Amino acid sequence: MAKKIIKKVLDKTDLDEKLIAEYKENKSMYDMILCYTKCYGGYVLAVGAGCTFGVSLLWGTLLLAAAAGWAYWSVCGCKPCKDTQDTCCK
Repeated sequence: MAKKIIKKVLDKTDLDEKLIAEYKENKSMYDMILCYTKCYGGYVLAVGAGCTFGVSLLWGTLLLAAAAGWAYWSVCGCKPCKDTQDTCCK
């Protein structure tokens, strides 16, 4: 039901075409932002976990686990971690 409502709204407006045109116009900038987010997002989570430990052990542990997951998937997501010879991450 929600998909039908969203489809109706997008069909009535040209919002999706504007978003696609904006992305194509500034593709290199958006790709650079995504790259930096992928590379440094885990650090932000780890710092947030360190700051949160003083307030809540549970939330600090959850943020630390999220940072560990971010690090694993950003480094090891494109190759087997045990095989270091053939990698797609440079």
